[in-house]
Amino acid sequence: MSMAIGIGLRTGGGWSPLALSGLRAWSDCDRTVYQDAAMTVEAGSGDPVGGVPDRSGRGCHAQQATTSMKPTRALSAFPSGRGGLSFDGVDDRLILTGLGAAFSGADIPFSIGVACKVTDTASRALQGIGNSASSTPYAMVYVTGSAYKQYRRDDALVWVSLTGPAMTVNQPQAVIATFGESPGVVARIGVNGGVESSGTMDVGPTTLDRFVIGAVERAGTPLYPFKGVIGCWVVVARALNASERKSLAAYLMDWAGA
Repeated sequence: MSMAIGIGLRTGGGWSPLALSGLRAWSDCDRTVYQDAAMTVEAGSGDPVGGVPDRSGRGCHAQQATTSMKPTRALSAFPSGRGGLSFDGVDDRLILTGLGAAFSGADIPFSIGVACKVTDTASRALQGIGNSASSTPYAMVYVTGSAYKQYRRDDALVWVSLTGPAMTVNQPQAVIATFGESPGVVARIGVNGGVESSGTMDVGPTTLDRFVIGAVERAGTPLYPFKGVIGCWVVVARALNASERKSLAAYLMDWAGA
């Protein structure tokens, strides 16, 4: 396994996301993934993927029942030699079972880490939380142009966004985003454990029920569908501190060979 490069970013091989209190979902797409949402038929190279097991123990599996919306399995997709899921940038997306409602409300804290490669500079959502009945409220971590961003819009259509560090096309990157950090409603985005961007993102209540990998979904329609490869994601139901963000970044960098 490739080791993370950068001062203070070596994990030593023993750390895993299970060390994070409040862990809600953790999936590794280089392990066994499935063609079907029921997770009975194993997916091989090039197969559609409709089921990715959750390793956190919380049962937040990533699922997609519609074949045309399933990403495909890509072996050896990262410099580490690990495989991932290739998203087509049109409608591919996975829903994390039962997780969307956990972050519904006014500025509910959460964190997400993703190992990924983006293939272009269009607007692409790594992750989004939307509403299956409404076309308005949502929150997401996405890319636009050449930067990562974080966005949240409430039920009254008040919105805020934060521009983070640079996105590099076709390069593996470990993206860590947090929302709701004390002592204020502060969001942060960091890439590869390096420079972070932060800012206030205080909006009102947002009614959410769909936690999506590879898009943000509103009333069943995908917005900013991801184009590229996603290999691993970690979701925590609180804002991570600086030390935890570095540990998670190191883990994801090791995972991807970034």
